[in-house]
Amino acid sequence: MNLNDALAIIAGFSTKSTGAFTAANQVSIDGHCVSASLQNVQSNANGKTLPSELVQYIDAICPEEGMTLEGVGHPIELLPPEALSWQPDMYSELTGELAKWQDDWFLIAHEGGDPVIVKTSEQGELSPVYSAMQGMGCWDFALVADSIGQYLVCACAIQHALNFPDVSEPLDDDFNLAPAAANWLFPLLRQHAGSHYDEWASVFENYI
Repeated sequence: MNLNDALAIIAGFSTKSTGAFTAANQVSIDGHCVSASLQNVQSNANGKTLPSELVQYIDAICPEEGMTLEGVGHPIELLPPEALSWQPDMYSELTGELAKWQDDWFLIAHEGGDPVIVKTSEQGELSPVYSAMQGMGCWDFALVADSIGQYLVCACAIQHALNFPDVSEPLDDDFNLAPAAANWLFPLLRQHAGSHYDEWASVFENYI
């Protein structure tokens, strides 16, 4: 799923999110688009390049002021363009195994402080997305989406389900999603999350 397909799917249920993603992006660094500036910095360091889907996300879709997507537990915080980073400051003071941040890990978001990255060494047409938990004591990144587009669709869909029209209580005490929201969300995730369905849907007890 590429970014254009993702935006079309999101537009079908959330015009607010689509507006944030498609707003004209005027952010620049030293007069250059953000991806070019980031590319120059990293090329000078070790010659690595940004994959094509990540470049499109940075320059055309990344929310200018960042974006918070509600979730079960911690929200997903999509970083604004100027906070995207090869070597994120928010993890610079970690010690031990967590201090070993690899130079091809590119931070695009975090969830309660846990990083969400693209591995820039993966230079295919689409950029898989990975996440890891600091509490494990080391960076053990797991694949959560086959592309940035797929990641955005799944994250936006869960936020929509938690704010589903005419549903006052989307979750009960056992973390079951309200029937109306569940009947919408779970088929959508089965269609668009692919092999990552369990990763996204299992935050709800009634996902199966």
